[in-house]
Amino acid sequence: METPIGGFLDSFPSGVYIACHVIFLVIGLWAARKASAAKLLYAPAFWLYVVTQIIFLTMFGGLITMKMAVLLEQTCIVIMVIWIASKAKSPA
Repeated sequence: METPIGGFLDSFPSGVYIACHVIFLVIGLWAARKASAAKLLYAPAFWLYVVTQIIFLTMFGGLITMKMAVLLEQTCIVIMVIWIASKAKSPA
């Protein structure tokens, strides 16, 4: 059986992925705070992105499986998409 697309990523140490998710977490915190300060209608939805990064970090900590992390992350993203779309308004 051939290696699936992206199989080479399995050779990278977990620390690389942890560092990426910490960077994504910092960017998410910055974006959520900026959106909240600007009082954007959908600002609270940005916090769901922050939650997704915390979920992935718990996976690397051995608290949940990868499949559970992806399922929770995708659930948060779907909620975020619905939240933002439901707050959307037509341009004036």
